[in-house]
Amino acid sequence: YYNIKNVQFYLDFLDPVDRQIILDKNYEHDAINFLELEMKKNFFSNFLDIGANSGYYSFYFAKRISGLKIQAFEPNQDAYGKFLKTNSKNSFKNIEISNFGLSNVNKKVKMITWFKHGIAKTNSTILDKSHSTINSKIFEADLKIGDEVLNISNKKLILKIDVEGHELCVLLGLKSTLNNNKCLILIEIGNEKFQEVNKYLIEKNFKIIFKSKYRLDYIY
Repeated sequence: YYNIKNVQFYLDFLDPVDRQIILDKNYEHDAINFLELEMKKNFFSNFLDIGANSGYYSFYFAKRISGLKIQAFEPNQDAYGKFLKTNSKNSFKNIEISNFGLSNVNKKVKMITWFKHGIAKTNSTILDKSHSTINSKIFEADLKIGDEVLNISNKKLILKIDVEGHELCVLLGLKSTLNNNKCLILIEIGNEKFQEVNKYLIEKNFKIIFKSKYRLDYIY
């Protein structure tokens, strides 16, 4: 366990994402700072952490924003286990975590992650033919349609979407959620996916209000 921002995080120093959090005592600070300012200016009732990994975003906001309901989704069993240990250690009451991913279909998929320093990293992606399976870990995971899992309407909510190329499918599965609520979306979009994801969001009357200087993170 590591004390990060007054939260006792269960982290693995050999995992690259965890190691960055441990050493920097911070993670994706520019996007988080932007969202925190928005939360303080406007009351948001719900935070959806889609692709939660070990839960830095969920726990950061659970500690700082009172009255915020947090629902997190993480299909990687190892990351999900770390999330549970952090949540148990800190006894947060406003966080729910589900061990599946969100999409526009209900199905089982094969996901892949790669070993580094003998440790399987907890950032995973859906397996396809372009992936090298050398030094990798492949596992089966569940995907569920977001609108069938969530029952949120007439709320102000923030969505954080970090799903390694599956962004458009996640958004398509959340049509009703996006239409029936006022939404602020933090989404990581790789360059090869940007055009289609950005086009879809613009068609839904979203616009970019923030771009990270350090990563491919956008806020709509």
